[in-house]
This record gives sequence, structure tokens and C-alpha cells, in this order.
Amino acid sequence: MNRTARPVAAPLALALALALGGCGIAPSGVRDWGRPPVISYSPTWVTVYLVRQGRLEPAQVPVASDSAKNIVDTLFRAGRQPPRPGLTSELNGFSHYDSKTTRYTDGVSQRGEPAGELGYRLNVVLSGQGRLSRLGLAQITCTVRQNKQESIWSVEVTRLFPGTPASLGDHSCFEFRDLAAEGVRLPP
Repeated sequence: MNRTARPVAAPLALALALALGGCGIAPSGVRDWGRPPVISYSPTWVTVYLVRQGRLEPAQVPVASDSAKNIVDTLFRAGRQPPRPGLTSELNGFSHYDSKTTRYTDGVSQRGEPAGELGYRLNVVLSGQGRLSRLGLAQITCTVRQNKQESIWSVEVTRLFPGTPASLGDHSCFEFRDLAAEGVRLPP
């Protein structure tokens, strides 16, 4: 054998032996170890206010999370596909465009103290043609207040487009108590 071929032959022989011998693990057949792991999803349930015969009626619906944005999105979706027969919505024809939480203040400030911070206001921005009815405002306001009682003190609704943006005011659910169905107690 040639002296120059010997250094190449040794590593080649080693590589061939490893390839033929495998990695030292004996092959086996497919084994069934049961069902694959699955992430279980358990939705959060929230109360939305829909309409039956011109009155607010609560309905429980699932929501992905209890963020204010998801709750408002769920209210609009529930109006298009009511969870129970006979329920409707004054929000059909409108879309939830955005929601933003801002500080709610009473405007009174003491020296060295925050400006009377009491809680939060949820600004709900809609798009859609026409005028939103008082019952539609009540649906939004009472749904938010029902599910966010501790943190959201008022709900401001704005119709953004088409046309000129228009504020529909700052609301609490208490002002809509005359719209509650018989036996229904609305949140504050």
C-alpha cells in the first residue's frame, strides 16, 4: 500500500464502520403512548345586555378574555347571533371600531395630591350609518359596567365615521334603569 493512501484510508474505514454499525440504538416499531397532549381551553363567561321587546335583558356568553375590548366585541357579536331566541340588538348596523381606557377624574385637586383620580372611563368608538338609539347606548354601557364594575366608572361612546365624528356622551348604567326588563337589576 502506498504511504500517502494510509492516512486517508483510516478515517474512511472508521466512518464506514460507524455508518454500518448505526448509533448504538436498536430500531423498534411504532409505539402508541395514548392521546397527544392538548391545551384545554375554558372560556370566560360574561353578561351582555341584549334587547327583548324594547327592554334590556342579560345573557351569558363566552368570551376569550375579560378585557374591555373583548367584552365590547362579544356584545356586538352576540347581537348578530343571539344566544337565545327572541333576543335582538340595537347595535346591528354598527361596528366596534376601538376601545380605550382613560382616567376618570372629578376635576378637584388638592395641593400635592393627584387630580382627584377615582377610576377609569372606557371610550368606545363605533362606526356605522345612522343614529345609535338610547337602547343601543344602554346595551354598551350596562354590558361594560356589569363586567368591569370595579374599574370602569363611566362609558363614553363616540361614532367615528362615516361623516363627522360625534360624541354620544358619557354614561353610567344607572341612567338607563327604566329600560330594564321586568325583574332585571342593572349594574350601577
